Amino acid sequence: MANKIHVLIPCAGHGSRFASDLPKQYHNLCDKTVLDWTLSAFQSVAIIDSITVVYSQNDSFIQNYIQKYPKINFLPLGGDTRANSVINGLINLDTAFDDWVLVHDAARCCINPLDIQKLIRLLINEKIGGILASRATDTIKYVPNNHIEKTIDRNHIFLAQTPQMFRAGILLEALKSNDLSAITDEASAVELSGLPVQIIEADYPNFKVTYPIDLEYAKFIINQEKYY
Repeated sequence: MANKIHVLIPCAGHGSRFASDLPKQYHNLCDKTVLDWTLSAFQSVAIIDSITVVYSQNDSFIQNYIQKYPKINFLPLGGDTRANSVINGLINLDTAFDDWVLVHDAARCCINPLDIQKLIRLLINEKIGGILASRATDTIKYVPNNHIEKTIDRNHIFLAQTPQMFRAGILLEALKSNDLSAITDEASAVELSGLPVQIIEADYPNFKVTYPIDLEYAKFIINQEKYY
């Protein structure tokens, strides 16, 4: 039996840098919301077996999405951190150890289905997994104490994105066996376990909505390329 492919979307964060009472994933964006665009992208990829959103128990906005997306699973198991939300989601997913899980930021609403398909296609036969990322284009400075110590060769620098795709059992073990305070994404947990993580270069814009102005950039991308 072929290994299944699951998508896990942690959606319990509020986004303190967005500076709004309304969580950023629920803001309007081109006649939908940020979360709508994210969910639509993954629903358009036929090879995906399941999509699960992990949200906070005190989320008063999620009910509309539960009704709108009957084929998507919604779990009220959001944790204090992204890593905790992912752990809770993984524990409650019906997966085999070698099934694949793609963890994706709810606020990366411009993810192109072609990049999702590329990530799956290039990793599906691998043992561990990897992440979507883009090459650094700016000059990178190392600044430990507000002064530049050195310039880093950007040819070896990638900016991590999501989805991050790993075998379900490997990812859960990595998250549970390492210090969560040192984990900034799923790849960092797997790296701390001493396992290799591959980079798959994104072909399309895939930034994370972090500040209010980012919605204008997202509108531009969506209006230019109407992916789905």
